[in-house]
Amino acid sequence: MNKKLIYKMVQNCLKQYNEDSHSISFESREFTEIFNKVIEEKNKETDSELHEIVNDVVYGYITDSPYF
Repeated sequence: MNKKLIYKMVQNCLKQYNEDSHSISFESREFTEIFNKVIEEKNKETDSELHEIVNDVVYGYITDSPYF
């Protein structure tokens, strides 16, 4: 998976949720956790669209959901 593409998708999701998109940098531990979760979920749900998985993971990250 293209890590830069997923980073841009995460940034866009954060903007939609009115979060400070600059608080997560490309090299941060938070982004690494989100990226790894996206890859894990994509491997489990091969039929799901990447943007849906990214949205779900970012939502889980923001809300401290058990899904994340």
